[in-house]
Amino acid sequence: MTEPRTIPIFDCDYHLFDQHIEFYTALGFQMTYYQKSPYRFASVEKAGIGEFSFYGAKNYETEGNIGGCYVAVPNVKEIYEELKANLKAYYGKIPAKGTPRISRLNRTTEDWRVNITDFSGNSIIIGTSLGDSTDLMKTEDIRVKELDSKFEKLYTQAYRFAFSKEDFLAARNTLEVAFKKHQHHAPQQLLIKATVLQMEVFINLDQQEFAKRAVQRINKLNLSDKEKLALDETFQRLNELQEELH
Repeated sequence: MTEPRTIPIFDCDYHLFDQHIEFYTALGFQMTYYQKSPYRFASVEKAGIGEFSFYGAKNYETEGNIGGCYVAVPNVKEIYEELKANLKAYYGKIPAKGTPRISRLNRTTEDWRVNITDFSGNSIIIGTSLGDSTDLMKTEDIRVKELDSKFEKLYTQAYRFAFSKEDFLAARNTLEVAFKKHQHHAPQQLLIKATVLQMEVFINLDQQEFAKRAVQRINKLNLSDKEKLALDETFQRLNELQEELH
């Protein structure tokens, strides 16, 4: 090796250590090192993503230190499709909530990204940048500040909670305020986007009945073909979420 590289080392639950490593091999990583004593330690590696190491901490339940890292790649969409296919082949389904889990591919202000959360709660974000993150965030903050619509401001904030921070409870609460106080002044297309986001948030919080009610609200709308075409990406997301509910 001639180039320097960084290998993150994550603490993980000693008692879940093997399931933890199994999840990474299910994603398509290759195990490059494994030891059971004098302490539990393992490393996994995948071309195009990198190498991660894990230390099994016996006191993890009481003193667990959840870690995380960001992996910048040029092709996150291709990587996401491969990881998703690997998980489906191994588990028979794609773990999209709870732990471990993999998020959908989401666009944030700074990037396209997918979030991976393992058995111990460690988070690996794999993303493809859309440009200089500082400039993009400044531009977005100015845009949001200049919005007249309080509903759209809250929707934007909830979207950021859900997909930049994976704080689904904060996203749910923000959307509830938006719908309760400001939905009557919001355009229909934005209402649909917010409802689909709300549905996804409910699913991630294991609140399936609320998610089904959100679908029912969308199904009651009488949309023109032109409106549906303008929301094609949103309806694709809706169809994916509906499949998850069944």
